[in-house]
Amino acid sequence: MTQSIHSVAMMTNLFPPLATGSSIHSSTLANKLVERGVAVTVFTAHVSKDAPEHENMDGIDVYRLPCFKFPKLPIAVNFPWISMTMFPKNISFMRKKLRENNCQLIHVHNHMFDMALNGAYLANRLKLPLALTIHSIIRHPNPFYNGVLGAIDATFLRYCMVSKADAVVDLDNSCTRYLASRFGREDGTLIPLAIDLPQQPSAADVDALRDKYQLHGKKVILSVGHLHHLRNRLSLIRGFAKVLRTHPESRLIIIGARNYQPTLDLVAELGLEKEVIFTGKQPHHLIPAFLKLCDLHSMWFDLDPEGRNSLANANIEAMFMGKPVMGMLDINAYGKGVLKDWENIVIIPHKDPEQHIAKALVKLFDNPELAETIGKNSQDLAQKTFNWDLVTDRHLALYSSLAGKEAQ
Repeated sequence: MTQSIHSVAMMTNLFPPLATGSSIHSSTLANKLVERGVAVTVFTAHVSKDAPEHENMDGIDVYRLPCFKFPKLPIAVNFPWISMTMFPKNISFMRKKLRENNCQLIHVHNHMFDMALNGAYLANRLKLPLALTIHSIIRHPNPFYNGVLGAIDATFLRYCMVSKADAVVDLDNSCTRYLASRFGREDGTLIPLAIDLPQQPSAADVDALRDKYQLHGKKVILSVGHLHHLRNRLSLIRGFAKVLRTHPESRLIIIGARNYQPTLDLVAELGLEKEVIFTGKQPHHLIPAFLKLCDLHSMWFDLDPEGRNSLANANIEAMFMGKPVMGMLDINAYGKGVLKDWENIVIIPHKDPEQHIAKALVKLFDNPELAETIGKNSQDLAQKTFNWDLVTDRHLALYSSLAGKEAQ
């Protein structure tokens, strides 16, 4: 039995104006639901004091709740937006609004922040279905911190949050494995990431970037995403260094905050200060221009010890722009037969990655027709798999199923 959906509540500690992967995903999903005629109420933490406590964002009813904002903590890899919202006054307020707005279900984004606990508690009290999207896998480069966080994840978060959800959305196969191994659940629903189509850049922006970074006549590898321990690019840089022996005209451009010193040290150690270009943070409207001038894009989250990683937003944007994407990826990340090595993606094995990276780059540089074909196939894949119409349809189907079960 399914039920028509007219009102949904979302709970997340991260929401615009904060610019994180999960905040962009949840806010865009909310926008797409509003476009379908669904009323969306969002409860989030008021960590950005420039943002109002309450506003209507393109039809989304957004409430930013008083919170305690934690300082940057090593155990949280210095993430700047960790907050606590679970106060009696906030819970009473959310309970009141959930009733006033006739919300049919609660959708929590991110299982490790305290809005997840708020959602689990209120769903139970109000007898509402609870959906959960797992956006991140908890893992830390420090073995001690990793052990502590893993224990918290497998006990407190498992029994107080994840087990309470009536449905869990997996963004990819790594989340599916994580859900099974850490939380003992094998009933996740695979709904992949989606992004809005990148705007076509102006020729003036492309030319300006090519001039600024001296890229005329260069082979350009682009890697978009802030540097940190899970996106450190160490293997990519080492592999790229080997390519320079036969393709000295190559350049590697890394866009994002420079938050990981070992990467900067490696570039200096290899003497690649001219060949590896760190642009720092860039306005998002310039990303399509960078993608336009590059020959391929390469970035991955180093989340899985066996290299079974998934695509990130930046890779999907590159696909939409018709660029070949290279990464240490799980070929079954979005189901069997979706990703096809050397047809719509270039997959790097996790063993001895530097050698494989170098060989793949040389093959792509020396075979421009092959690179163009992979880029066109990746564009077709992105349009069929990572588009918001499809992702919104799947969320609405899930919501309808949950609401229908609750009504029985």
